[in-house]
Amino acid sequence: MKKIRILILCKVVDNFGDIGVVYRLARAMSEQGQDLDITIAVSDLASFKAMAPQVDVAKDEQTFCGWNIIQWDVSDKIAKTFEENPPQIILECFQCGRPDWLENILFAEKFTKTVQIINIDYLTAEEYADDFHLLKSGTRKTCIKKINFMPGFTEKTGSLILDNDFMESLSKAKLEAPSDDFKVLVFSYEQDFSAIVQALKEFQAEQKNKNADFSVKAFVAPGRSSEPFLNAWQAESCPFQIERLDFLKQQEWDSLLCKMDFIFIRGEDSLSRACLAGIPFIWRAYPQDEDYHLVKLNALLARMEAYLSKEDFSNLSAAWNWYNGDQNIQLASGKNALKAILTATKECNLRDAFRGFSQNLIQNGNLAAHLLEYIDEVCKSLDL
Repeated sequence: MKKIRILILCKVVDNFGDIGVVYRLARAMSEQGQDLDITIAVSDLASFKAMAPQVDVAKDEQTFCGWNIIQWDVSDKIAKTFEENPPQIILECFQCGRPDWLENILFAEKFTKTVQIINIDYLTAEEYADDFHLLKSGTRKTCIKKINFMPGFTEKTGSLILDNDFMESLSKAKLEAPSDDFKVLVFSYEQDFSAIVQALKEFQAEQKNKNADFSVKAFVAPGRSSEPFLNAWQAESCPFQIERLDFLKQQEWDSLLCKMDFIFIRGEDSLSRACLAGIPFIWRAYPQDEDYHLVKLNALLARMEAYLSKEDFSNLSAAWNWYNGDQNIQLASGKNALKAILTATKECNLRDAFRGFSQNLIQNGNLAAHLLEYIDEVCKSLDL
């Protein structure tokens, strides 16, 4: 069988989220055992290096993990190589478009080879993901094909990425002995964390009345939420333990996340890991005009509702929406809902509910495997 040449395009917009998904996807695809020739074109190698330190930001072209890594804007020499031996498959991640040099190659009048572009879209729980998955899209040239490939939370989508490193971290975390430390991961956007810190403080005090050894320990990830959270913590006289994290390699981040008891999370890649980990969490969606992020938020809650008791779902919904700036939910209501979720995580079956949701997602299969199955079909039908 011919080696499949795949070019993955990644234009880094949100610091680490975009390249984080691409890095995980490339690993998961390589793990499937097929003979793949993968090139990744990245607009910001510094972001890639942050989670994969072996990447050299000074090089226009390099080999890493068996892949060819190139800068988004390549040299004429590299562009010439692609013109002579173009990829059969182009993964256009998150509607990033194509660099000018590639556009010039594909749509030159003399270029007549067939190329399949696959748009790997943003993760969403909205119903349109089912309808858009494998929906064909037009280009201005018949030999350049394009189709949408939707990550998602149902079997009608491409599912989520199940890479070996993450699944191994998840398995190891399940074997760890219980601890009196209630471990909380904080990775979010900047906002006022005063009520969050107060809820954690009050939750800790209530639990200490039952077990004097109980303690909350917050692991604070670097980034936009770090200083606001620490400021709120200091304003409350440092009521619980914290550990300020350095920036971690992706595999180290996965291992840490899987060991948590509760998570405040943002972003696409980390959200998907939280869902798969089966750990209770609150998601901070990226703020959008006219509060459209609340639509995305509640679409995901709707996917989770069947796994939760009516009371737990009500509290989770209130806490998520309050945390994401829903003005219809008062401060006291949001804070009390958060405390109820924390208590349910510690004492009740909330973690069992999240594990049920996680198991369903894992049963949907591996996005990387689904993607390669589709690529195989394309290569056969188009004789690539």
